[in-house]
Amino acid sequence: MRKFYALLAALSLTFSLIGQTARVQVIHNSPSPTVDVYANGALLLNDFVFRTATPFVDLPAGVEIDLAVAPGTSTSVNDAIATFDNIVLDETKTYVISAAGIVGDNDFPFTLQVTDAGLEASGSGLVQVNVLHGSPGAPNVDVAVRGSGNIVNDLAYGNFSGYLGVPASVYDLDVKAAGSSTVVATFTADLSALSGQAITVFASGILGGSPAFGLFAALADGTVVELPQVFYARAQIVHNSPSPTVDIYANGNLFIDDFEFRTATPFVDLPAGAEIDLAVALANSTSVADALVTFENIVFEANKSYVVFANGIVGDPDFPFTLAVTDAGQETGTDPDLVDIAVFHGSPGAPAVDVFDFPEFQLVDSLTYGNFTPYASLPVGEYILDVRPDGSDNSVGYFLADLSDLNGSAAVVFASGQLGGDPGFDLLAVLPDGTVATLLPIAPVQIIHNSPAPIAETVDIWVNNVVKIVDDLSFRNAEAYTFYPARFPLTFGVAAADSQTPADILINAGTLVLEDGKTYTVIANGIPGNPTYPFELAVNSNARIFSSSDDQVDVAAFHGSPGAPNVDVDARGIGNLIDNLAYGDYTGYLNIDPDLYFLEIRADGSPDLVGTFVANVSGLAGLSTVIFASGQLGQDPA
Repeated sequence: MRKFYALLAALSLTFSLIGQTARVQVIHNSPSPTVDVYANGALLLNDFVFRTATPFVDLPAGVEIDLAVAPGTSTSVNDAIATFDNIVLDETKTYVISAAGIVGDNDFPFTLQVTDAGLEASGSGLVQVNVLHGSPGAPNVDVAVRGSGNIVNDLAYGNFSGYLGVPASVYDLDVKAAGSSTVVATFTADLSALSGQAITVFASGILGGSPAFGLFAALADGTVVELPQVFYARAQIVHNSPSPTVDIYANGNLFIDDFEFRTATPFVDLPAGAEIDLAVALANSTSVADALVTFENIVFEANKSYVVFANGIVGDPDFPFTLAVTDAGQETGTDPDLVDIAVFHGSPGAPAVDVFDFPEFQLVDSLTYGNFTPYASLPVGEYILDVRPDGSDNSVGYFLADLSDLNGSAAVVFASGQLGGDPGFDLLAVLPDGTVATLLPIAPVQIIHNSPAPIAETVDIWVNNVVKIVDDLSFRNAEAYTFYPARFPLTFGVAAADSQTPADILINAGTLVLEDGKTYTVIANGIPGNPTYPFELAVNSNARIFSSSDDQVDVAAFHGSPGAPNVDVDARGIGNLIDNLAYGDYTGYLNIDPDLYFLEIRADGSPDLVGTFVANVSGLAGLSTVIFASGQLGQDPA
């Protein structure tokens, strides 16, 4: 090597006597044998080894130079295997020239990759880094600093990135196919001792071939340093075991302190390819010796992203504490305009579930406890998630998932807690940064105005003296089914139409707590100020929106006529449908054909007809409806 640099220095001195010179560094990055390099027939570089470089030297500028490359055993320029004629250097420029490509390869032939914007020093305390894509056959690449963003975007084979000034420090560089989030390989660049220097980092070798792909750094003095490849996995850990706060140890060292139920870490780097023992102890533990449970010999694969749920119940033989793992985790979405959502079933004892975007778009089919769905790309916006036992039309619960601001992101929605137990069943969502949000439990409610009092002919309805939820609802009209928050008290106040503030509320109509998985019909009924038939909310918590059969109609009835006796209802030509229905009561649902019916109303047990009404439900197949008695017998409204 000393002989090599002596020869180079002598040639450089000879060229400098010519006059104009340019500064040039040459890098041997062609996966070929050791070569000799000739300039205008004279030996310039002897035994130039693959993945080595010259320092910056002076070469003649303003004149034509013919460069020839020969095997390392050559005796003269006549042994050249490749020649590059009529190269003219500019004395005002600094060059980095990389011998690249493969001799005899038609797709990636031997060539010179050149930048005339080279630097020998940074001119500041930073390190100036220029990246060269010199790997034949590799796609365009992005290079990212692990934990930060891209520093190189869409760099094509044979191109230089241009210099980027960075602080002298240690960096893990992720190499990815351009536009992809999948890491091809990670390399550590220790630049901590290179303050004030300029370097060329070059990709070398062949992906999946020989010589193997790697990253190397050429310093201005000709030193070439191989950047060591490192292997990481990315992992996010979610605490979903209904247990106390815990500490987690990795290979005996405290990894997560005071880890609370229904919280999560962000995605973090974990060593890949090495065995890791994870131990779980109660919070405020003093060492791994306090562990309640240990999971041994866990091995994460390089460049995979894991989501790990601590799940199950400590000491429970049916649903023991365990780790549920997917290696298909995502830290970003696959489309900047969509959001990618996976679902995890983490509710011990709950059956397999289907999940619908209410009312009918199925998102999840038959997901069993302890399992994940793949990620699905969804439009951003609000979703009403309807969780049902697999194959059932009955809802376990409805939850509001507001994905409006998650475009380009990813999340895992997970079931947590125990159906009918403590803690109760919930849906939550965990984001890549570790944020865990509890989805709002909601329930569908239809409000019907059936109070015949003239003072209440048209009303507004307020909730909890804060929010007006119904505006200008007139007598014998109804709101469409609307979802309201479940599990906490909703106090309904009634005000005259066009009310402006909660101070306008005239009647406190009562308080209702909506339950998970239930559907409600709420009928404002009775007469304000009437002690016998007071104004009140008549609530059916077993209401239906859809029929139990797609080709039939589900019909319930409500007796809402103050002062009217208990009634029987017959369908002409069919027979009795309702028997002895009292004021303020609902019937259960009848499943009938969609048709035209003549309903005959009689006082309970009486043969005398009160009235006959036409019920045309012929267009309601697949739906449910409520038929309600309204007004007052022999009075106004009738």
